[in-house]
Amino acid sequence: MHEQTIVKLTLQYDGTGFHGFQKQKHGAVRTVQQDLECALGGLAARPVEVQGAGRTDAGVHALGQVVSFAWSGALPPERVAPALGPLLPPDMAALESEAAPHDFHAQFSAVAKTYAYLCYPARRPAPLLRHRALHVPAAFDPALAEAALEPLVGTHDFSAFENAGSTPRDPVKTIHAFTLERRPPFFIFLVTGSGFLYRQVRNMVGAAVDAGLGRMGPQDITRALESRDRALAGPCLPAHGLYMVRVFYEPSLVSHECIF
Repeated sequence: MHEQTIVKLTLQYDGTGFHGFQKQKHGAVRTVQQDLECALGGLAARPVEVQGAGRTDAGVHALGQVVSFAWSGALPPERVAPALGPLLPPDMAALESEAAPHDFHAQFSAVAKTYAYLCYPARRPAPLLRHRALHVPAAFDPALAEAALEPLVGTHDFSAFENAGSTPRDPVKTIHAFTLERRPPFFIFLVTGSGFLYRQVRNMVGAAVDAGLGRMGPQDITRALESRDRALAGPCLPAHGLYMVRVFYEPSLVSHECIF
């Protein structure tokens, strides 16, 4: 029996074919966790249970999702990711793996996360982008959208940007940076924060897109924050434009950069 260690594994996946990250009872639907644990179980010849840094919703993609798990297989931790390659489905990839401290947990050890939301203004939706980015009307004004991001930076009670049905948790979060990047034909909303409430990113970007279409202004964003009223904070955007970009575990390493 090999000594047990904790492995930190970084994943990338196309969320289109998954019903979110978290596995469901009786494996009724396909999830990231279910497929990953199946592959790891085949590699270890025993059941392996993983913890994810974030429970991404159905349709949400990941460039740098992190999971952790106890490992006692013959392979050293750094060889787990390469060995997983042939065992994973084509819409998932293991980027790298390493040994982690014994108390490391992918979710609870995280100090910050970066998410991106992709949209593109056009007269008509592009069929090839329907699972990758959000179509917005050609009248979208990025300068107006960018101005609406400023009130959301800092430490606030984000109750107005949390969807109903979530597990109760502290609504006060810190947004370190929230920017709009221009990568023609895309606009990329990039947000880095200490943590996020249920669908908070999709709701904040929804408000910013509304601002870019002249439906809201910075003062409306501020009013929504202060009111804590979800009805004042704009729409929740579809999942297919959202990407988990990176998870940070050291405060000194937290950064805000677009890696597309």
